[in-house]
Amino acid sequence: MRHWALCLAAAIVTASPAVAVEWDSIEIGDETSEQGPYAGGEVEWLKDGGFTISAMGGDIWSNRLGCTVAYIVGGVTGDYEFEYTITEHLTEPPTTWSKCGMMAAEAWDMETPYVFVQSACSNDATALNDKGSKIITRDVRAGAAGPGSNGWTPLEWPVRYRIERIGIRYDVWLSLDEGATWESVENAAEGKAGFTELDLGETHEIGIAINGHNAGGTTGTATVVDITLNGQNAFAVEPSGKLATEWGRLKGGD
Repeated sequence: MRHWALCLAAAIVTASPAVAVEWDSIEIGDETSEQGPYAGGEVEWLKDGGFTISAMGGDIWSNRLGCTVAYIVGGVTGDYEFEYTITEHLTEPPTTWSKCGMMAAEAWDMETPYVFVQSACSNDATALNDKGSKIITRDVRAGAAGPGSNGWTPLEWPVRYRIERIGIRYDVWLSLDEGATWESVENAAEGKAGFTELDLGETHEIGIAINGHNAGGTTGTATVVDITLNGQNAFAVEPSGKLATEWGRLKGGD
């Protein structure tokens, strides 16, 4: 596992008025990852907030993760509401099982218990129409992962997600009209609920994860914007002076 910090020292983005949010990225996986080798990825921080994130190979499934994660340093504590928009999710070559979405995890390692909100890729017809969105849960360390919901379809881009954590319960909704209306990711026909329950502790990690797939042969790339935590923009206020210049330069990929 390789972990590259942003080298911002104290680069803080303030979610006004009360909570400071610092973002970082991590690569989780190796040749032993499910659908490995996981060969790494990158995060490009955008000037107006959000990021473009990629991963070559790997999978968010089975016993050993292979994924790239952009995450909030220090995690979150207590109940929360987390929203974000995926504007596009492409794979090269086109495939069905590149996944992108929120991950709540006990820790950032291959065997961690987690809750993951899958959004299938946007440039493969099978993924778009059959795979859709679902909740994937690994409830024990190094255990198997399984869907709590199965195939909310069809997706359209941009697609916005809302996850509400209350205690050990995670409810998931999506919107195809920029948040004007919301629908649960439940699939009543398959008997799949739009929530999952998992005790990840009072404080746990949270971020956006993506995998490639196809035994290391596919790269997945997604752009994620309009990220909010408890209704506040996670990229709303940049630090001042020299630090702001460095943050803007890194977010712009210069």
